[in-house]
Amino acid sequence: DELLEDRAHGRGIAPDEAAIAREEATLLEFLDKDPARARTLLDEVRARQGLGPTRWRALLRRNAVLRALVAPDVQVEEAQVAAAHDAAHGAHRELRLIAVPDLRAAQQVTDRLAKGERFEDLAALVSTDRSASRGGLVAPISRLDPAVPASVREALWALAAPGTVSPPVLVDTGYVLLRFEREQPADGVTLASVHAEAERAVRLAQERARMDQLAQEILRAVKPTIFDPAVQDSWDRVRTGATRSAPPPPG
Repeated sequence: DELLEDRAHGRGIAPDEAAIAREEATLLEFLDKDPARARTLLDEVRARQGLGPTRWRALLRRNAVLRALVAPDVQVEEAQVAAAHDAAHGAHRELRLIAVPDLRAAQQVTDRLAKGERFEDLAALVSTDRSASRGGLVAPISRLDPAVPASVREALWALAAPGTVSPPVLVDTGYVLLRFEREQPADGVTLASVHAEAERAVRLAQERARMDQLAQEILRAVKPTIFDPAVQDSWDRVRTGATRSAPPPPG
């Protein structure tokens, strides 16, 4: 908190009550579209995490300060808005995937599929992705979904018909093979009708990512002397979380 306040002071940033209230309103909107339901969910979260009035206000203030610090670095482009709209309202394809560490393993999977083994069975047996327990089934993907690697999206949407399998696709963790299951049509909501909503979603996502990066940067620079073992354990867990930077697996 002290280091964050120092940075804010150096930039002339001092969130007012309106900024703090917007942080809570944004969270409520994220929890549920129904205001009453959202408030109930928030109360439950606060109760589980022991966030009384003082700690809750401090958390909201930290978020407001972080958001103000990163705001100048956020640039929303029209292509990002279109991708956010496509992810929310465009056509989606359901798929299964098998993730393997290298091209040799991918070729072995391809050979076993050619001999008649079922894709979902092989996914359960050899896939390194967390979807293996579901036979490789992952959440549906849109053509422009920014949360999915472009190579995966392009390979999936290049498949002509349900049941077809892609060639091995290179990703950060190795290779994946994809099977197109079925397609869910777009819901008909046009970009023009929800442009402001899609633009705001992109801005919030960028702000959140940059806020996390800034918080991690601040934590990495701190080397406190801790005398209480319980506090030391908590601090170690926070530090571990702050230094994890590897992307999640495709599924």
